[in-house]
Amino acid sequence: MTVNKFIRKLLKLKELVVCDYELNERKRHLLIFVKPYKNGCRCLECDRRCKIKHQSKLYRLWRDLPVYGCQVELCYRPREVLCPTHGRIQEDIPWADNYSRITYRFEFAMLVYCQIMTQKAAAMLLHIAASTLSDMLHRSVTRARQNHRIRDLKTLINQPTNQPTQPTTKANSYP
Repeated sequence: MTVNKFIRKLLKLKELVVCDYELNERKRHLLIFVKPYKNGCRCLECDRRCKIKHQSKLYRLWRDLPVYGCQVELCYRPREVLCPTHGRIQEDIPWADNYSRITYRFEFAMLVYCQIMTQKAAAMLLHIAASTLSDMLHRSVTRARQNHRIRDLKTLINQPTNQPTQPTTKANSYP
């Protein structure tokens, strides 16, 4: 088993391929270079496979859950794709929300920890500052609330039903 495969299995990264890694033992920081597994080059809006237009030269970092007290960050250079419907757009990143800097796993753990304990205790478990956790929590909750909006709602119509106003019982159904 290669080291990259070992890292992928240890961190349970199913939708990712580990290309390389850098471990800084002194800072207790693990940087993992990844790429999407079998589902890259998809449009953010319609989830359609598209042609690659441009690959960024700069890496983006996503914070993941700490492992054995070591801070883990996923590193990837997102590509711009040319969607026939939406034009030039950044590809869908399967492990994080659009333009987010934390992974879905980190966000889920953060939300669960903040429900059952104080933000300070959750920040200690996630190895981040309490003020940083507060900012991340605010962004996550705001993003979740935006997805629950009712879009394109014009009016609410109260349609009459064909049901009788009084329920029929044996007492009033027989003469």
